[in-house]
Amino acid sequence: MQVVGGYPFVLEPYGRELHEKVFWRPDWDKSVLLVRTLPAFTTENAFDLHIYGKLATVLVMEEGFEVVLLSDGIHHLQLFVLEGTVLKGPVFLRYALSGFKHLETRILSLRRLVGLHQQGRFLPKLYPIESKAERWALAARAHDAWRAGTSQREIACALFGEKAVRDDWHDGSDYLRLRTRRLLRYATEMINGGYAGLLR
Repeated sequence: MQVVGGYPFVLEPYGRELHEKVFWRPDWDKSVLLVRTLPAFTTENAFDLHIYGKLATVLVMEEGFEVVLLSDGIHHLQLFVLEGTVLKGPVFLRYALSGFKHLETRILSLRRLVGLHQQGRFLPKLYPIESKAERWALAARAHDAWRAGTSQREIACALFGEKAVRDDWHDGSDYLRLRTRRLLRYATEMINGGYAGLLR
């Protein structure tokens, strides 16, 4: 599957379900850390891919570059290896940071990597809740239901409650009807490439 601004999806199992993983291009997602590797003669202070176990997935591109995705299915962190490899044992990472544009975003990614390295897990405090997350979730649920053949009214009942929909539908108000349509339209726009705007 081709992804605007990203590399092909990779399906990986989490429990009983399949979750899609996407590796974003660093010119699209400014949180991607650009790194170079040096051989490590000691594990102290080194990056060892194997200690992350199932959290780590590596995509080796045709050009030879490696893209490392660290994810627990909710939180994620991505490294783009400009030189060297992370596949042959512990390495020292040299971080490629320059200029000021998007620097804070990549510094946050560095803090997330340090937290993961020190604690062995993603630190929620470094992943603040996105203010639009509720809208994204509602739009995704609405779109999934619509694709399954569910009516807009049934979708509204599932999202907002049967009583609210019954009252709204019968008193002549179009509020929930229009909100459901907006969510479906928003979901379609995002699927058709609108998601790229979230990364820039």
